[in-house]
Amino acid sequence: MVPDLMSARRYKPPERVGASLQPILDKIDREGAFGIVRLVKAWPEVVGETIARRTEVMSLKFHTAVVKVSGAMWIQELNLMRAQILARITERLGDDSVRELRFVQGRLSRRAHPRLRSVPRATRHSIELPKLKDPELRAAFERLIEAWGRSPR
Repeated sequence: MVPDLMSARRYKPPERVGASLQPILDKIDREGAFGIVRLVKAWPEVVGETIARRTEVMSLKFHTAVVKVSGAMWIQELNLMRAQILARITERLGDDSVRELRFVQGRLSRRAHPRLRSVPRATRHSIELPKLKDPELRAAFERLIEAWGRSPR
C-alpha cells in the first residue's frame, strides 16, 4: 500500500492574507507611502467627526504625522489630546508608524461637503390682508408675504 502524500504532510492552519502580503508591501513601500494612506483613512474614526472636519492629515515622515488644523484654538485643544490621539492611532493601525503628531494652522484643502438633508416644512397657510385703500401698498405686502413663504426656515 502506498502512503498518501497529503497525510504525510504536516497540517498548517490557513494564514491571513494581510500577514502574507505584508512582507511584499514592505519591500515595495520603502518610503512609507502606504502609512499615510492608512492614517488618512483611519483619521476620522480615530479623532471623531467633529475634529476630522476641522483637520487634514498632510504628511507622515520619520514617524511624525503633520496635521493641518483650521484654527489656533483647535491646535491648542489637539495638543492637549495628543497622547490620547496617538494611543488611538497605534491601536487602530496596529503598529508604531505614527509616534508623534505635529499640528500646524492652515487652510484646509479638501472639501467634499456633504449634501444637506431636506427638512420637511410645516404647511404654510395663506395670510389674508386687511382691506387696504392704496393698491401699491397692497401689492408690496403681497410680495412680502410671497417672499416670506419661499424663505427657508
